[in-house]
Amino acid sequence: MVSSSGASEPTSALPYTILAAGYDFVMSHVDYRLWAEYIHTILERHHPNAHTVVELGCGTGSLAIALQPLGGFRYLATDLSKAMLEVARQKAHETNTEVRFDRADFTEFNVDTPVDVLLLLYDGLNYLLDENLIRGLMKSAFAALAPGGVFIVDQSTPSNSINNEPFFEHSDSVDIFSYVRRSFYDSESRLHRTTLEISVDGQDFREEHIQRAYEAGEIEALATEAGLKIEAAYDGFSTESATADSERVHWVFRRPRHDDV
Repeated sequence: MVSSSGASEPTSALPYTILAAGYDFVMSHVDYRLWAEYIHTILERHHPNAHTVVELGCGTGSLAIALQPLGGFRYLATDLSKAMLEVARQKAHETNTEVRFDRADFTEFNVDTPVDVLLLLYDGLNYLLDENLIRGLMKSAFAALAPGGVFIVDQSTPSNSINNEPFFEHSDSVDIFSYVRRSFYDSESRLHRTTLEISVDGQDFREEHIQRAYEAGEIEALATEAGLKIEAAYDGFSTESATADSERVHWVFRRPRHDDV
């Protein structure tokens, strides 16, 4: 258990509240099964005997549903959005996947029993706009991991925002759901703002999502400060070491064992 009407102008909504209804459609370009296989490869390399997994920021559960069967893990997936969790629970039920879901804020959370693996993927870390929030995440992660446990977290870097500017605007529709997504990256503040104009069954809504593009060195320093050991920093979806030009970094942090020097 982890603790922690139509209008002429679009109605502002909390991020991932209205979007939950069409999130899987908006994210249909993401191959979650391939991502799950990649994470499983990392786990086979860094913690092959892992049994318990807690995923933070699980969204609609796509990664959890793809990853859990690969290792037969005892799997708890968490998110702050009730709307996203409702969709996730329904998907897990329909696929008969053994994943439990709970609501939690990943900047400050607790677990009843320390776990082997913590996951925070697809830019979840980038939504923490202040380094103190990342400190809270790393501190909670250290406390939640069993000695020797690993925290796998990815981050989008400034290179990702700069190199992918041509894809900042996109729109699509299906059935009663449609959206227009527009993004803007400010290289000075390193804030990446995304606005979604969403229409659901004729009602219009607007959500704004803000992320901060951190340099890899900043994340490494904050993890080390929390007492986590840097096991690996992988470039994108490879097992090659990340570089200064990496657009996405998959980190493997480990809570040291009691006998580690």
